[in-house]
Amino acid sequence: MSYLFASDYDRTLADEKDNFVIKKEVAEFINNFSSRYPFFVVTGRERKFISKLAPALKPTGWVLENGAIIIYQGKVFTNAPNNWPEVRKEVLEELDRTGIQYSVGEVIVYVNNVINPLNINVKGVKVEWNRNDAMILPDNVDKGSGVMFVKSLLNFSGKVVALGDSQNDLSLFKVADIKVAVGNALPEIKAIADIILDKPNGDGILEFLKGITSGRMSL
Repeated sequence: MSYLFASDYDRTLADEKDNFVIKKEVAEFINNFSSRYPFFVVTGRERKFISKLAPALKPTGWVLENGAIIIYQGKVFTNAPNNWPEVRKEVLEELDRTGIQYSVGEVIVYVNNVINPLNINVKGVKVEWNRNDAMILPDNVDKGSGVMFVKSLLNFSGKVVALGDSQNDLSLFKVADIKVAVGNALPEIKAIADIILDKPNGDGILEFLKGITSGRMSL
């Protein structure tokens, strides 16, 4: 059986206490692991932040902006409808009218530290959450659709192993055959996980991957 690993980044590979900078030993092990199994980092982050937080991390590929941007073998693919620039313009105009501060990625719109309810009344748009941060995306674009894009790109027909911690990993878990929650994952993630790791963040992932390569853990 062949396996494809799809892992969240924030609070899964990298610890908030480390300002989300990945530990050297975690990055190095994933780099080596990626020579044996396809390993994609699936995150809401933009390219510019990943290059600062994890410059030494070289997985098989990246699924960025919550499924909207895929990077594989030096090529960049956009997983968004052609009319998204026009739709996103409407979203930004609505945010401007309500005075909500935001930042813009290649596809995604971020609203950090949301205190009040966030209602976006634009057709073709949805809001995904990561703890208290909101990510505004096209309908049908999420981490799950990003992984399905990767499967098609690789012509992969094996099993997907997903690793995550938070609400925006629910769509990732929906397309996974094996769901793994880190020790610091939210209760709703642990509730649907097949495997719950004892340790949090990258320490848990490192122990899990070492278990696979040593044969101590079977999938």
